Amino acid sequence: MCGRFAADLDYSSLAQHYGARQAPGLPEPSWNISPGSVIALVAQDRHGQRHLHPARWNLVPSWSESDQMAYPTHNARVESALTKRTYADSAKSQRAIIPASGYYEWTPDHQPYYFQAPDGHTLNIGGLYSWWRARPGQPWLLTATILTTQATPEAARVHDRMPLLITDENLDSWLDPGIEGTAILPKAVEPGRRASEALTMHPVAPLRGDGPELTEAMALDQRVKRI
Repeated sequence: MCGRFAADLDYSSLAQHYGARQAPGLPEPSWNISPGSVIALVAQDRHGQRHLHPARWNLVPSWSESDQMAYPTHNARVESALTKRTYADSAKSQRAIIPASGYYEWTPDHQPYYFQAPDGHTLNIGGLYSWWRARPGQPWLLTATILTTQATPEAARVHDRMPLLITDENLDSWLDPGIEGTAILPKAVEPGRRASEALTMHPVAPLRGDGPELTEAMALDQRVKRI
C-alpha cells in the first residue's frame, strides 16, 4: 500500500515535461501527504490535451451517492482494479500519473522507510481518477487513487505492496484514454517493478508534522521512543 508520500514539485517544469496545461489550485510542497489531501495529478482528455490538475486523494466513483466512501479508496490493487466496481470505470480509460518526490512504507513493527529515485528524479506513480458531483448543476470534484502492485524482493523487506511506477516507455499509452485498461494495465506491471528495483530506501523517524526533514535517513538504533 501507499499511505503517505512526499511531493516537492516544480509545477512549471512538470507541466512542460508532461506537455500539460497547469491548472490553478495545485497544492503546496509537502513531505507528509495523507489520504484525503489535495494532490497533483496528470491526466489526458479525449482531445489529446494533458492537464496538471489538483485532485482529492481518495477516489469517489461517479455513481456514489456521497463523496465520503464507507471504505478507504486511496489505494487500488492493479491486479483487481479492472474488476472492482469502485475502480472499474476509471481503470478502463481514466488513468493518471501522480508525480511524487518519494513515498513511505511501514514495516509490521511500524518503522517507516522512505523510497526515492537515487538521482532525486520525480516518480511517475500510476493512478486512476474519477469526477464526482452531488447532483446536476453542482461543481465537479476530481478524485484519485494510487495503484499498488506486489513489492520487489528488496522492498518486501519493508512491506509486501508498493506503488506502481509508470515508465517512460508506457507513459503515452498509460495516459491515452483511447487505449483500454485491459491492454495497458497488465503491460505496465513488470516494467514498473523493474523501475522500482532502482529506488533507494532508508529508515526515517516517525512522521510528525511536515517538512523535508521527514525524509532524512535515521539509524535504527537512534529511533525515537514511542509513548
